[in-house]
Amino acid sequence: MNITDFSYYWRGKELRHLDKDGAKLLAPVDIRRKGNDSAILLLHGFASTPAVFRLIIPALSTYDTIICPALSGHCVSISEFSNFNAAKLLSTTENICESLIKNYKRVDVLGFSMGGLLACQLSKRFPLNHLYLLAPAMALTINIPLSLIAAKILHMVGFKYLHNRAGNLCSELQNEICYNQLPISSIIQILTMIKTNNCVAPNCPTDLFLGSQDKVVNSVKVAEIFKNIVNCKTTWLENSSHVLPLDNDVKKIITTIQENQHIGPNI
Repeated sequence: MNITDFSYYWRGKELRHLDKDGAKLLAPVDIRRKGNDSAILLLHGFASTPAVFRLIIPALSTYDTIICPALSGHCVSISEFSNFNAAKLLSTTENICESLIKNYKRVDVLGFSMGGLLACQLSKRFPLNHLYLLAPAMALTINIPLSLIAAKILHMVGFKYLHNRAGNLCSELQNEICYNQLPISSIIQILTMIKTNNCVAPNCPTDLFLGSQDKVVNSVKVAEIFKNIVNCKTTWLENSSHVLPLDNDVKKIITTIQENQHIGPNI
């Protein structure tokens, strides 16, 4: 891992480069307790890391297994991130989920931002117990077709990177750890992934969380996508922006997960 490729971000500002202690938070999470009743898979966002779930993971003690991988191209270096491939990302995620489905009676998936897109794809293929979508990147506040054209032009004329503007948080207490530069080739991949995404109603009970002050995802459009899905409950988080796992209303997310675990399997 090249830790100089990562920084702490807050409200679009780079606060400082990642230090050695912070680098430990980027490690994939693989917690396996006794039992094969329940497992949860957590999927982080684009250019982000497993560190984004550092407030949520300690509250998931009722699960037998907690898996939070460093997604393909992430948590290594900007050079590695330049090889980010959306198709490979989905394939790798499907393999992880398939293994959990084979070994556990109930599997929940929680996806943040890009991870929310992946989570929805997994719900189409696998019999998930419950889906948690945190600001899923199904609609952005930017014009995706125009941004995609601009990115392709920049790439064609030789530009390779753009400065990151992560850390869209209302919270004064938390920050997000991300790559400090974004390869334009990877931006093209994620914008194409969002543009071509065909949202199909999840096949399992779903909790959708949206930040009222999100400046990345167009929360109103995402809410519109899910409004007629009968097995989906939408919760608006009034004191949160985009990075919901670290923002002011994270306790509401945690409470919902814990309550659903207490209720038991969905029938």
